[in-house]
Amino acid sequence: MFPFKTLVTIFFISVFVIAVRCWDPYDVLGLKRGASTSDIRRAYKQHAREWHPDKNKNENAESKFVEINKAYELLSDPARRKLFDQKGVVDDSLNRNMNNPNTGFGDRGSFFSEHGGFRFQFKMSEMTAFHQHRITMRGYENLISPQSQNQPYLIFVYSEWCLMCVHVLPMWQRLVEDLNPIGINLATVHFDQETELAHKLGGKRGELPHIVLVMESRISCYKDDEFSTVKVIEFIRSRFSRNLITAINDQNSEQFLSGWKDNKVRVLLFGKLELVRLRYLTLAFKYRSHVVFGYAQLNIEATQTLSEKFDIPSKLDSLLLFHEDRDKPAARLSMADLPYSTLKDVIETNKYLQLPRLSSQNMLDSLCPPESSNIRRRLCAILVTDDREEDEEAREQLRQFTRQFKFSRDRIAFSYVFREKQTEFLRALLEDGKSPTETTTHVVIVWRQDIRRLSYSWLSQPFVSGVDNWNSSIEYLHRTLTKIMGTAQPLAHQTVVKELVDEHAQGIFGRITARLVTAAEVLGDHITRQELLAVGSVVGTVLFIAAVGYVMTYLVRLEEETIQKKNKGVIQTPRQTKTELKLHELRSETYNGMVRLLKPGCRTIVLLLNNQSMDILIPKFHKAVWPYRKNKSLLFGWMNIDRGLPWYSRLLNLALKNVEEEEGPDSNLVKSKNCVGTVISLNGHRRYFCIYHARHPECISDSGGKRMQSMARRLTKSNHSINDPGGAFMGFDDTSLEDSDNSDVEKGDCMKSLDDEQPLITNGLGLQSQRASTEFVLDGLSNWLDRLFEGTTQRYSINYWPDFGNF
Repeated sequence: MFPFKTLVTIFFISVFVIAVRCWDPYDVLGLKRGASTSDIRRAYKQHAREWHPDKNKNENAESKFVEINKAYELLSDPARRKLFDQKGVVDDSLNRNMNNPNTGFGDRGSFFSEHGGFRFQFKMSEMTAFHQHRITMRGYENLISPQSQNQPYLIFVYSEWCLMCVHVLPMWQRLVEDLNPIGINLATVHFDQETELAHKLGGKRGELPHIVLVMESRISCYKDDEFSTVKVIEFIRSRFSRNLITAINDQNSEQFLSGWKDNKVRVLLFGKLELVRLRYLTLAFKYRSHVVFGYAQLNIEATQTLSEKFDIPSKLDSLLLFHEDRDKPAARLSMADLPYSTLKDVIETNKYLQLPRLSSQNMLDSLCPPESSNIRRRLCAILVTDDREEDEEAREQLRQFTRQFKFSRDRIAFSYVFREKQTEFLRALLEDGKSPTETTTHVVIVWRQDIRRLSYSWLSQPFVSGVDNWNSSIEYLHRTLTKIMGTAQPLAHQTVVKELVDEHAQGIFGRITARLVTAAEVLGDHITRQELLAVGSVVGTVLFIAAVGYVMTYLVRLEEETIQKKNKGVIQTPRQTKTELKLHELRSETYNGMVRLLKPGCRTIVLLLNNQSMDILIPKFHKAVWPYRKNKSLLFGWMNIDRGLPWYSRLLNLALKNVEEEEGPDSNLVKSKNCVGTVISLNGHRRYFCIYHARHPECISDSGGKRMQSMARRLTKSNHSINDPGGAFMGFDDTSLEDSDNSDVEKGDCMKSLDDEQPLITNGLGLQSQRASTEFVLDGLSNWLDRLFEGTTQRYSINYWPDFGNF
C-alpha cells in the first residue's frame, strides 16, 4: 500500500496533467483553429490590454494575464503551434517542473518544452539586460538629444509586465552586439518609472515594446508588428537621407572628386555589395559637415575604369580619401571588412583640406580653437583672397608652401578666407589704422585668446603669386612665421570679432523645403492608417467642394458672356436709382409714432403750414432737409396749423411754464398766421424741442446769441410774457408775417436793441420796406439745421407731451 501523502501527491499531479491536457490556447484568445498570425496578434493585444494587472483590478487578472501570454507564446511559434494542432494537447514535458514551487498558472513561473523550448517567465534576471542601458528624462535631454545630431540612438521602451518585451530580449541583445560597434548607440526606457519620457517617445501602455530611432533630435517610431533583427535594421537604414552617400561610376567620378571647392573632403568607398553597408551610412552621417561620401560597387562594368585607375583590389573593401588633388588620394585603406573604428580614425585625421577655407564659425573653432595661454597659443595664418579664378594661383602656392614646410598643426594652421563673404570679420582686423589698405593676397596671423577676443598681425609684404615672385614670397612668409613662433611676445594688435557667416547655410526656400519634408516624416511616423484615411477624406471633400464651386463659377461666367454677346448691339438705358424722402403728416393717427414712441437718439422735424402756403413751403422744406435723407435717426413731416393749433399752443405754454392747473391755455393767444413757416425739432425720448422761425433770435446774425438769451429770459420772466412782442417767433404776436415791413431772413438789424419796435426781418436785397412773404420764411432753415445737429440751438424742455386729439 502507498502512503497517504504519496496518494495525495499523485492525485494533485493527475489533476494538473488533466488541466494541462484540457487547456486550449485558441479558447483563451477567443480564436478558431487555423487563425492567421495577424488575427492571433490582434486578439492577444486586445485581451492583454483588457486583463493587464495594472488596469484590471479583478483578483484573477494576474493569472488570466499569465494564461493569455502563455497562449500567445504557444501560437506565435510555428513549430509549437503545429505540434499542438497535431496532438490536440500541450506536450507532457511541461510537467517536468511540477515540483518547482514557482510553477503554476496563477504564479509568475516558467514553462519549458522540448519542442521549440518556449519560455515564459517574469524574473528580474531577465530584465537585467534592459536595465543596463536604461536612461532618464534628464539623460535624454542633456546627452542623447544633443549627440543625436551626429550619432543615431535606438531606444527600446519596455515594462516588466510586458511578455513581448521578454520575448524580444534575444533580438535586443543581438542588436546591442551588432549596432554598437558601427556607431549606433542603444538605450532603454522603463515605462512605469519614466512615464513622461516614454510618452514623449510615443510609447503607450498595452502597446509595448516600443522602438524608436532618434536622429538630429527627430523621433522616428518603428511600426512593424514583427520584431526581428532584420526588420529593425531595415527600419534604421530607411531613416538615413537618400543623398547621404552618392552612387559613383566611371561617368560621374571626375565631377565628384573635383567638387572639393565646397570646402569638404571627398571619401570614395568601394565594396562588393550593391547595398551600402550600414556602417558607411553612420560614418557619412557623423562627418556630413566635413566630408562628402561616394560609393562604387566593385566587379561591375560601370566602375571598371575607376577601379583600374586607382588599382582597387576586387576582393577587398577599400577607402580612398581625397583632398584638393583628385588624382592622388591623401589616404587609402583596403581590407576584407573595414572596421568602423578604423574608418573613423582615418577620416578624423584627414577631415580638413590641405588649405581649408574659413566658411563658418564651426570651421574657425575647429582650425583655430581659443587658447588663453601665451606659451601654448595656437596660431592661424589666414590668406585673404577674392572668390575668383585669378586668386586660385596664390591659394595653390600656399598649399605648396604647407607641403614644403611641415609646420605642426598643433602650433599653426593655414587657411584662407573670401573677402566679400566675411566682411564683418575682416573689418574688425582693419580697425587699428595700420593694416594694409588693400588686403587681397595678404596674410594675417591670428591668435584667438577667447571666443570673441583675438590678437593679430598683418604681414607687410603680400603673398604675390607668379614664378618671379614665388621665392621671395615663400622666403618672407617662412622667416616671419619662424620668428613669431619662436618667441612668446604677443601679436601687434587686439580686437573683438563677430561670428563668421555660415556660407553653407540653406536659403529660405531650402529651409522651407527641409521643414516640409521633416513635417511629412513626423506625420508619417505618428499618424495611423485610419487617421490618414480620415484626413484624406476631409481633404478630398474640401477639394471636391472647391472644384464644384469653380465649375459653377465658370458656368455662370460663360452664361454672362453669352448674354453680353447677344445684347451687344442693344442700347440699354441705365436705371436711375433715387433715394426717396417721405414727409409724414403730423396728426392724431401718427402722433404717437412720430413723437411719443421715438427711440432714444431719434428726432422728428416738423414744418408748420396752412392750406394757402402748402404748395410753396413743402418744396422748400423738402429741398432743405434732402441732404439728411440717409440719416436713420431723423423723421421728417409737416402739420397743418389750422388743425394742430391747440396742440402747438399747449406745447408752447408747457415750455414757457404758463400752464393752468385744470383748464388749458387760451388758444386765441397764439395766432396761426404767425406760426406758418415755423419748423420744430421734437426729441420724443428726452422731451424737449427746438424752434426755427424767421424772427427767432437764432436765425438773426451778429448779436443773435445775446438776443436769444435775453428773449428767453423775458419769455420765462412772468406769466404775461405772451404779451411781449419778442414772442412773435412763437406766434404770440398779433402781427403776422404778411404785415412785416422787411423780408430778409438771412440778416437782422444788429444796430437796434431787442426792445426796438422795428421789425426783426430786413430785406436781403437792401430794400428798406418790403412785405415779408411766405417765400422767404425758410431761407435760413439750412443754417439752422447745421446748428441743430451741432447742438448749439436753444432747447425748450417740457414735462410731458400733450395729447394731440381730434379737433
